[in-house]
Amino acid sequence: MKKITILILLTVFVITTAKSQTDPMITGWWFNTTGSKYKGILTDVDAVYYNTSNVYVKTSGVPDYYRDSVSVNNAKDLNAVWVLPRVPSPAVTPSGFTGGQSGLLYDCSVFFTPGDARSYMNAGVWNQLAYFFEINDMDPSNGHSTPNNMYHHHFDDLKLHSFDSTKHSPIVGFAWDGYPVYGPYGYKDTDGTGGIKRMVSSYSTKSYTIRASGPAVGGSYPIGCYIEDWQYVAGSGDLDAHNGRFCKTPEYPSGTYAYFTTVGADLKPVYPYFIGPTYYGTYSNINVGPSGGTTTVPTGTTKYNPPTYVNEIGTIESNIELFPIPVIDDLNIRLKENKTYVVVIYDLSGKVLDNRQINSTAKINMSYLPYGAYLVQVSDLSNKQGFVKRIVKQ
Repeated sequence: MKKITILILLTVFVITTAKSQTDPMITGWWFNTTGSKYKGILTDVDAVYYNTSNVYVKTSGVPDYYRDSVSVNNAKDLNAVWVLPRVPSPAVTPSGFTGGQSGLLYDCSVFFTPGDARSYMNAGVWNQLAYFFEINDMDPSNGHSTPNNMYHHHFDDLKLHSFDSTKHSPIVGFAWDGYPVYGPYGYKDTDGTGGIKRMVSSYSTKSYTIRASGPAVGGSYPIGCYIEDWQYVAGSGDLDAHNGRFCKTPEYPSGTYAYFTTVGADLKPVYPYFIGPTYYGTYSNINVGPSGGTTTVPTGTTKYNPPTYVNEIGTIESNIELFPIPVIDDLNIRLKENKTYVVVIYDLSGKVLDNRQINSTAKINMSYLPYGAYLVQVSDLSNKQGFVKRIVKQ
């Protein structure tokens, strides 16, 4: 009997969850639950710790979709710990940016200010927007790395949301003041009613053909390529000067202040992209500048245990093919044996999204899911042997 019990234990998947924890600042990250690496670097988020005051995110800063040599500078392992306040509060006097990093995205990359840290003739005025002056250096997700090898986004991280105009966009990350940043679509009305609409920035370009002490408008310097080309016009869009608003969202049904990633009707990024020139809330500059990411996790914190798995029996992946990965619309499962398998798809909170039996090649629709990471469990119905694979939905 003892030998039979051991055999059973060795042939069962264990999917662990932390269902009692629902704070999206804790549960929503792209956790590396499989030990996946890129050139020896653990990708995505390594661990999250929390207490009543803060959340601490430990990460290399290198998402698993990242690849070297796509942009001028390659990424390196930041071995970073970022800290976010769990109970954000509005600032009495809003503060502007004091460094490149403005917040942390769910895929573990930081997002930067809109500018590229350069100005026309290096005069400190007519500050360049990265969207115009560095667009050719961006990878397919709109990311690139600094000269000191920090991977980041200045605008719309295309791995973190879809452009589904019928659904509220997911959270894509958090600004350093602790308020969430969503993708481009939200509820039309702040009380959660009125359907879904694209959130429109209240910034617009100025009207002039001559820039004082700067280049003429046109040619290589179109209107809108400098920060100073933009002005806030209250009430002209859905969002305030910080590029957010107080509203109800799926994760915060009672309401929260939230920033939104802004894009135009053509779905191209629109200034100020993530957050405006100032934060809505109070924040510490511990995350910004060259020393950003060097926080120490204090004693007494709780480590969040994301959904993961134990697979002590090896895998049967050689008999099953999953494609395409990353998934865009449908996940195809091709079987090489005439057996019945159970397929379960989980999100990173442990919620079951799909559960079915298959005995031939199958197609699972994932087009309705937001961009992000998911777990696919495939097990032989007869003996429970199988595997769990982490996939990315684009």
